[in-house]
Amino acid sequence: MSRFISTLFLALPFINFPDLFGWLFFAGLLGSGVWLYIKSKESRTKWDKRSWLIFSILLLFTLLSNLFIGVYIKGNSLMSWPGVPFEAPGAAMMVFSALPWVLAGGILGPLPAFILAALAGLVRAPFDSHTLFTALQFGLMGIFFNRWVRQRYRTPAYKILRQPIFAAIALVPIFSILFVPGVFFSASHSEVTARLDFALNNVGVATLATLGELLIAGFIAQILAFSFPNAWARKMPLQPSPAERRLETRFVIGTGTFIIVLLLTLLIGDWIVAGQAARRMLYDRLENTAQIAAESVPFFLETGQNLNIQLADDPALLTNDSTELTTILGEKIRLVPYFTQFLVLDPEANILGEYPLSDLSDTPARQLAQEEITGLQLAFSGAPSQVYSIPPLTPGGAARVSFLSKIPSDDPALARILIGRTDLSANPITRPLLNSLDSMTSIAGNGFLVNENNAILYHSDSNQIMNQYEGETSSEGRFFDATSSLGTRTLVFYQPVIGRPWAVVLTVPARQIQQLALQIASPLSAMILILTIFALIALRVGLRLISQSLETLASEAGRIAQGQLDHPLEISGMDEVGQLRSAFEQMRISLKDRLEELNLLLGVSHGVASSLEMKDIFQPVLKAIKSTGAYTVQVVLSPEIIPNSMVEMPTRFAIESTKGEFAHLDAELLDAIRYQEKIVLPNLARTTGGLQLNENRPNPGALIALPLRNEKRFYGVLWAAYDQPKLFTEANVRFISTLGGQAALAAANAHLFLSVEVGRQQLAAILDSTSDPVLVTDHQDRLLLANPAALRALEIESTDDETQPIEKLIHDPALISLLKISTTAKESAEITLPSGQILLATASSVIAEGQPIGRVCILRDVTHFKELDTLKSEFVATVSHDLRSPLTLMRGYATMMPMVGELNTQQQGYVGKIISGVENMARLVNDLLDLGRIELGVGLQLEKISPLEIIDHVSSSLHAHISQKKINFAVETAKNLPHLIEADQALLHQAVYNLVENAIKYTPENGFIRLHAHATETEIFFDIEDSGIGISEEAKKRLFEKFFRSSQRAARAQQGTGLGLAIVRSIAERHGGRVWVESEEGKGSVFHLKVPIHQSK
Repeated sequence: MSRFISTLFLALPFINFPDLFGWLFFAGLLGSGVWLYIKSKESRTKWDKRSWLIFSILLLFTLLSNLFIGVYIKGNSLMSWPGVPFEAPGAAMMVFSALPWVLAGGILGPLPAFILAALAGLVRAPFDSHTLFTALQFGLMGIFFNRWVRQRYRTPAYKILRQPIFAAIALVPIFSILFVPGVFFSASHSEVTARLDFALNNVGVATLATLGELLIAGFIAQILAFSFPNAWARKMPLQPSPAERRLETRFVIGTGTFIIVLLLTLLIGDWIVAGQAARRMLYDRLENTAQIAAESVPFFLETGQNLNIQLADDPALLTNDSTELTTILGEKIRLVPYFTQFLVLDPEANILGEYPLSDLSDTPARQLAQEEITGLQLAFSGAPSQVYSIPPLTPGGAARVSFLSKIPSDDPALARILIGRTDLSANPITRPLLNSLDSMTSIAGNGFLVNENNAILYHSDSNQIMNQYEGETSSEGRFFDATSSLGTRTLVFYQPVIGRPWAVVLTVPARQIQQLALQIASPLSAMILILTIFALIALRVGLRLISQSLETLASEAGRIAQGQLDHPLEISGMDEVGQLRSAFEQMRISLKDRLEELNLLLGVSHGVASSLEMKDIFQPVLKAIKSTGAYTVQVVLSPEIIPNSMVEMPTRFAIESTKGEFAHLDAELLDAIRYQEKIVLPNLARTTGGLQLNENRPNPGALIALPLRNEKRFYGVLWAAYDQPKLFTEANVRFISTLGGQAALAAANAHLFLSVEVGRQQLAAILDSTSDPVLVTDHQDRLLLANPAALRALEIESTDDETQPIEKLIHDPALISLLKISTTAKESAEITLPSGQILLATASSVIAEGQPIGRVCILRDVTHFKELDTLKSEFVATVSHDLRSPLTLMRGYATMMPMVGELNTQQQGYVGKIISGVENMARLVNDLLDLGRIELGVGLQLEKISPLEIIDHVSSSLHAHISQKKINFAVETAKNLPHLIEADQALLHQAVYNLVENAIKYTPENGFIRLHAHATETEIFFDIEDSGIGISEEAKKRLFEKFFRSSQRAARAQQGTGLGLAIVRSIAERHGGRVWVESEEGKGSVFHLKVPIHQSK
């Protein structure tokens, strides 16, 4: 149930101050707050003017939010403060009360959060909680919130706790835990159980109200944290949580939390069960007592009524003698000890007789109660028997019961009424009833009897007799809660009397339930607490022992990690830690052995890599195996891996005590191991593994042999002999196998080195003996090798540093250009030395993995051949020049012969052959003269010419020949073809002409020829493609030589001098260009002519 409130000022303000123990608890909470603040150094922030402004605003908001706008939450268990005579309105949930200190905790730090939260609790204490502990409760919650949202631990639980909404919800249990002792020490009641009952009944409603406040504040803070992340909390790097730093802490947090949760569960369960048992026991007692009391009331009333009727039937009561009447009434009282007083009245209520007699006429005993007067009228009106409860004679006494019965009489003048009165406290039948009601005082309760008017007839507190009972009533037995005049909660049982309008009411303070529950739960709770304390102590001590063992183990592991392997681990116990220590010790020993092996292997690798000489390369391996306890160790190489050389080389290398002691086993082991992985013989006396041992020769006790095999090539055997039988472990075999691999690698390297060295020596001998100069350069155009002939011919000075740039050693530009790595093709050039000697230099690239790594150049002296070629050229030129005039005369006379006379057919044929032979001879002479002029170096007649004109002249000159063979001739020119180029027009025309003519000559009829001209930025290309007979690979090598004719049958069928392509090459070279061919026999050819667009000056 809830109710809106606009302000707390409408509530009654008061504060219950704690007692001495409460002040001690208050001091403890305050000290806890100070300790938490000291421990919250990392959560503090530096303050500036902005921080003070925010704090001032939040301070004002704290005062307003805790006094205005809220809701009262009231539950069934809510109780008023003990000793306060008014009903509690409920727990106040002020809507925005927690928001200021929640924001302060996230933005300003722990101290502002504590101050604002404590101020919020102090403001609300007089109007809501009525205890000073509220200030400290809220203050501690503020510090906890600050620590939770500003911590930077990286585990998922802490990540969730950094969110304001979850941190706010996590404060609820803390509030509940702090609320119970705070209220307990503040309740102004002497009974501990009353305080405990009040605290436990109010904690639920108070927690619900606080939960609402925290949810509202946490939700708003969460929105602000997402919207303004830089202003909220810290953005420092994440760090390991306490549970991640120490294993002991992790176990304590995990197991300790479980134990504490289990403890709380057991305690709460014990308390709940004890409370239910106590309530059930108290309910049963109240119910039984009330039922016994209620069951005795009808008997008491019926007995009195029957006795009164019987006594009224006595005719003697109709006597008019008052003395006699008094005597008769006295006898009846003495006869039946039930009534305490008899009265005989007439219809006018006059007392005709009484017993006992009263001294005065106005004594209270003679006075009729109002109920009796009413009953007297009813009795004479026809109600012969009635029962009424009347007040006691004296204040503080028990109520009385009055029985009215009409005395039978036929004479109306003698009409009389007999009233029998009995005192409830004096009646023997009501004594058990009253004892049952009085028994409630033993449990601080009360029992009372009420009549049909809810007037209390009997009460264990005599001051309450005849007061009105204002509690709840019921038609059947029922329990319900009530609040006493002191503000304490009371348990009431209302039991109506069956058949009568009376009821028995029993009341017991609710604290009796708590007290009885304490009596029931205390022994088990104390035992649980003691066991939990012992369990936590045992857990901490056990974890301390384990953590210390693990710390020691971690220290030892750190020593192992640092390489300190000589310190053995102390092994104690056979538990898991002892097993772990044993495993670490085994690891240390194994690691130490492995490191020693690695050191040996490192030494072996260093030794193997430091030399390539056979006599030194195996020594590190042999020494390493010898250190394992071997008697002798030897490497035996296979003879086929030793390269042929002029020096004989050894094949056996050993470390042995007696030289050659076991050498007789080398050949046998070499053959046996060739196709095996290894031979391991722990005891040769028992098994020989297939070896043929000579008993007359010394034999080892054990041996191990490994093949020296690298890249599937067998190099020899490595074997170690032991003078005694030996059990080879897996580690021994693995180590020796690793050394065997090193030995195999060493053997392979030594074999390669020897092979290369022998080859190098042979090559050096060949180069030294050859008369032709040889030069070798690397990829950086540095001179690597020059034989003596090259050093002499090129006048290169021999230096220690042979890898110098070729520009520093060679002065001929043509040779330098030929040796440059930039060109990968095989090229030749003529080099003229200052002495006049002419060398033909041929250079080609050295290719490795598709990339050029250097150049090799061979120079051959062609001075004599050049002289002969010059003489030949001069001779040919002279002869050709001298032949030109006779050939002209011969052709002239041959053509004039028909003019002399008519020639017959045979004569005409002879003349035609003469003219054809003369023309062929003239063409040969012209070609020789042209080639001679070009080779003699006659200067080029350079001019600006159009490449299109060259193509047109060639096409038109050969058009008749093309048409005759029905060849499909096509001319293609690229768009980037220059309009003018710099060249000798006559020579370039002759070159293109010769290439096209050559294509026509070797292209069959109906074939095709394509002349394609294109250019780059610096060069122009003429590509002549034909579908002719093609050129073989052998013919292409000499195609551009003088007088060369292909041996192909189709080529031989065509007439020619063999000078056309030689002239093209000379013209191309004179222009600084080049001509080459691409052809496949039977599929045509493509000739490429390349000349520069601009000639160098």
